[in-house]
Amino acid sequence: MDWGLLFTFATTFASILALPGPNAAFAVGQSLRYGARKSLAVAVGFMLATCVHGILVLSGLGVLIQRYAGALVLLKWCGVAYLVYLAIKAFRSGVNIVTVSSQTMTVSKMMLSAMAVSLTNPKALLASLMIYPLFITSSGTYISQAVALMAVAMAISFSIYATYIVGASKMGKHLRGSKWANKIVASFYLGAAGVLASKST
Repeated sequence: MDWGLLFTFATTFASILALPGPNAAFAVGQSLRYGARKSLAVAVGFMLATCVHGILVLSGLGVLIQRYAGALVLLKWCGVAYLVYLAIKAFRSGVNIVTVSSQTMTVSKMMLSAMAVSLTNPKALLASLMIYPLFITSSGTYISQAVALMAVAMAISFSIYATYIVGASKMGKHLRGSKWANKIVASFYLGAAGVLASKST
């Protein structure tokens, strides 16, 4: 695949992904609650969701899904409901959730939660539908180009959300012992839910 075209794809994809949205808010909330080391599983979950979106789009299934608007709406509201649930759980917690042990949240659960948040965001799929086809050319084999684009997208996804997580973890150190910690974490979950709910499908 042409390196110049691949670089253009990388910068385009990164600029879209770096914008704050439900994924970023969720990543920050998890990092504040569980710390950077465990929350890197969130970045892995988002990376795997990026892979799923790429497969759906590049296999042609994305176009089929897009035709069923009702399914996208249902996905969106499932994601909103899950984020609101996390916010209520954080808000009602009787202890400072930034200081408590994270034994109840395993790495696999955190990774799957991140995938759920990303895959219930219809805008992520629609954005992939618009971007990937622009960088497929007739000069190379379809499979090799698809694999190259997906590999770059996954690497960018992990890097961006890992950056959010590490940055939030540093902020979380200042929240330990604060009576506002639970409310701040809950606000990030609610913010993610609000952004997702406001997006039209």
